[in-house]
Amino acid sequence: MTLLLTHDDVRSAVTMDDAIAAMEAGFKEEGEGETLLPQRTNVKLSKGWLRVGPVAMKGSGWMGFKAMNLAPGHGVRYQVHLYKIATGELVAIMDAQHLTTLRTGATSAVATRRLARPQKALTALLGSGPEARAQLEAMVAAGYVSKARVFSPTEANREKLASEFREKGVDIDAAPSAQAACDGASLILAAVKSSEPVLNAAWLQAGAHVNSVGTARRDQRELDIDTFRVASPIAVDTRKGVFEEAGDAVAAADAVSENNVHELRDIVAGKAPGRTSDDQITLFKSVGTGIQDIALASVIYQKALDAGLGTDLGEFPFLKRNK
Repeated sequence: MTLLLTHDDVRSAVTMDDAIAAMEAGFKEEGEGETLLPQRTNVKLSKGWLRVGPVAMKGSGWMGFKAMNLAPGHGVRYQVHLYKIATGELVAIMDAQHLTTLRTGATSAVATRRLARPQKALTALLGSGPEARAQLEAMVAAGYVSKARVFSPTEANREKLASEFREKGVDIDAAPSAQAACDGASLILAAVKSSEPVLNAAWLQAGAHVNSVGTARRDQRELDIDTFRVASPIAVDTRKGVFEEAGDAVAAADAVSENNVHELRDIVAGKAPGRTSDDQITLFKSVGTGIQDIALASVIYQKALDAGLGTDLGEFPFLKRNK
């Protein structure tokens, strides 16, 4: 049986708590050497692109890929194909827009557990799009937010986000500038698509932790170079991806000591240090990996089965049996 899961099915199947648990398990499995993550394939098509990322998770028994494509003037589409390693069955094809947003927020929660000080904090949110919402939702779910401030360049957008989270019981205000949002904050969440840095290291107080998820292209900047200079340690979901794909990290590469950068999988597995003192300024920089996608997709599939969600495509695709 192959299950087809739409965007609405995926949204109904899992919560942010589910996603955080899936990311904890996925990074642990990766840190224990039980995953295979080949480099993603990127195909440029005029001003659009197609990107495909395969993954195998040997420990938990899942494999699959996420495919993303951009059509100029239309937008981006995401889908995941999920297989069982043992039988080769394609068990699910699912819309992956919400999956991608969820796993990005949940991954930051995993990093924050290792890199932030272990208490609720005044939290600054830079950005108001779906990724920004997921960042704040994840920090609230993980218990890290005492009060929040949000800044987005469009006043109506930041006021709308603040209003939505106040309805969920979060103490949050809209801030007139990025600096005002960060004033006194010890947890900073940056999820902004920008060609210029939106976070200045001079705004960071001792003991602050920064999650940065907004830059996934070389022409994008979210953090200034000094933020990379003052952060110790710097955690990344993938060293190669961050320092080849994120424009602000590419710009800061010469200012960063290689020994100060650790992949999150190694921190989760206890092979690399997280925060070791209250005064450290720490940074998590993320561009996303296929392991995050497949780890969450496996949970979505199982939850959808339990809830009776999706459309059964039957035995798809056709099995050519070995003679």
